[in-house]
Amino acid sequence: MIEDEKEFAITKFAKDLLEVRDAVRLALEHTDMEAIKANEDIVDVKEKFVGNMEGQQMTADVMDKVLERFKVVQYDPKGEKFDPTLHEAVFTVAQSENDNDTVEIVMQTGWKIGERILRAAKVGIVKK
Repeated sequence: MIEDEKEFAITKFAKDLLEVRDAVRLALEHTDMEAIKANEDIVDVKEKFVGNMEGQQMTADVMDKVLERFKVVQYDPKGEKFDPTLHEAVFTVAQSENDNDTVEIVMQTGWKIGERILRAAKVGIVKK
């Protein structure tokens, strides 16, 4: 019974992620890298680049919506007090206007599912 519920939950998540995969694959299939490399018309290359960036933004938006549906949320702890249950200290910063043990720099944001940590934020903290 519990295994069925877990499988159902992961199946629904995986099915929703297919939307993201489809968007990425569609962009790749409509990009002729050889033609872009050979193109010397900078205006045309610029237009293609802008279109590519817009596609990436749309894909990121789809991904964010999928994560949101499953209550997967991002957190950015910059300026917060260091908490080893939420943050992974990667380095220290000696010069800062912030107090000791404050998150000065966020190298990688953290992610939670509900209140459970999925990935701790990788941070640099103040140590004077």
